[in-house]
Amino acid sequence: MEQRQLQFFVAVAEELSFTKAARRTHAVQSTVSASVRALERDLGAPLFERSTTKVTLTEAGRALLPEARRALDSLDQARAAVEGVRDSVTGSLRVGTLSGLTVVDLRSLVRDFRERYPRVQLSLGVDAAGTDGLLESLRTGALDVAFVGVQSPIPGIRIEPITTFQPRLLVPAHHPLAGRERVTRAEVAGEPFIDLPTGFCNRTRTDNDFRGAGIARQIAVEVSDLSTVPGYVESGIGVALVPPLVTEVDAGVVPVELNPPAATWTLAVATAVSLAPTRATRAFLDLVGAHVVQRERY
Repeated sequence: MEQRQLQFFVAVAEELSFTKAARRTHAVQSTVSASVRALERDLGAPLFERSTTKVTLTEAGRALLPEARRALDSLDQARAAVEGVRDSVTGSLRVGTLSGLTVVDLRSLVRDFRERYPRVQLSLGVDAAGTDGLLESLRTGALDVAFVGVQSPIPGIRIEPITTFQPRLLVPAHHPLAGRERVTRAEVAGEPFIDLPTGFCNRTRTDNDFRGAGIARQIAVEVSDLSTVPGYVESGIGVALVPPLVTEVDAGVVPVELNPPAATWTLAVATAVSLAPTRATRAFLDLVGAHVVQRERY
């Protein structure tokens, strides 16, 4: 098993394309394919399922990916120790995030990271399954780092809290409840709700909150971006139980506290406990705090 074979394997596994992997590693596609086949023969197991339309990891490939990343990072560390070069961070870094996030200035964070560590291949994406999807990608090694919304400790996940939010009811400015300081869950039991799809932190937390009170909610509209909720509430379609949002400031909506208060949730940066952070991951985590621009609103 050679270093170049592992580099080609990781590139294909992350790109899920031999063509893109070849472009990324500055090699011809035939070389990448031959190297991966040689690695498969050496290991005695196929690492990819190949078809004319897509490439996917096999069970053996998924098991190898975090170990291959760790092996390549160890080689980088050994090389840096010999060369005495502190900033020779290389490899890849896959970061997942929630849509509409404003607490962290992701653009400046990514720019800062790339300027400091230009030899790291960084990718940033949003998971269509929300926090649940991001956590699963961390567990499988598909992501190295993710910004997630959580309520409590999660087995197998290392959490570094950024800020905690107190959700409250958001109603249209003309709604009968807009003049109230507090309302009970029973008083809004018949209201249509705007919320995120199942699997997103806000949806999970709110479902649990009302379920615990013995109340079944009616979901009028599901949106994938929390920042769009105030616009839907302003239109009169429904109400929402959300944290303070940047986008509600200029919208025709009014926040009303729940009595008793809704459970809080925490925005955090997360990594998998089972996978030792690579040098690139540690470098990224070290920069997050410097790019937190506000903690009061999502």
